[in-house]
Amino acid sequence: MTRFTVAAGVATMAAFAAGAAFVVAPTRPPTAPTVPLASGVSGSTTQSAGWGLAAAGLALGAHVGLAAAWRFRAATAARAEGAAKPYKESPADERLFEQVYLQYTSEYMKGPMYWHPDKMQGFAPDYPGRPIVKNGKYTSNVIGNLKAFSSNELAFLSMLFFGVGLYGNLQFNYYDTQWAKVDAGGYFNVSYIVESLLLPISFFMHIACYIQKQNGK
Repeated sequence: MTRFTVAAGVATMAAFAAGAAFVVAPTRPPTAPTVPLASGVSGSTTQSAGWGLAAAGLALGAHVGLAAAWRFRAATAARAEGAAKPYKESPADERLFEQVYLQYTSEYMKGPMYWHPDKMQGFAPDYPGRPIVKNGKYTSNVIGNLKAFSSNELAFLSMLFFGVGLYGNLQFNYYDTQWAKVDAGGYFNVSYIVESLLLPISFFMHIACYIQKQNGK
């Protein structure tokens, strides 16, 4: 704003000087004209010089005023663009805050400066930083080492163990009865026993698959 004021003042002074030059013609001491034609030529030249100075002053004042106005407009636009906009939290910022906050609190809860009854040994407490229940749902920490598997992989293992376990149980009890072989002095088929143990394991694989599916894994 100060630069604009100075520029406007300069333009005003230039315009005033041009007006003065136009109104008040330059005066010279009177001389006795010897030749009338020469005197007329001299007066015409002086009047033309006054008009030229007035036109130059007006042009200079107009250019200075336009330059000052353009500079002031550019500065105003720059200040308007550089004005701070109100901050609005985006979903990405919200997720980043939750991630950083969860990581910070998890590390803090592991330290000795934070004590809570849930940190005591027993069945109910969780390990700090590894919650078992979150937002009313079981997390992947509840299934132990199986959390490294995806839900698709656990579903495949569940179906595989179920088929093998069902085959072992049916063979052991119905299609190739082992009790009759033992009564006859023979031995159990160990492969049927091992295969039959996979049937209850398939159930836990199914539960782990469901938990991983609930957690989007």
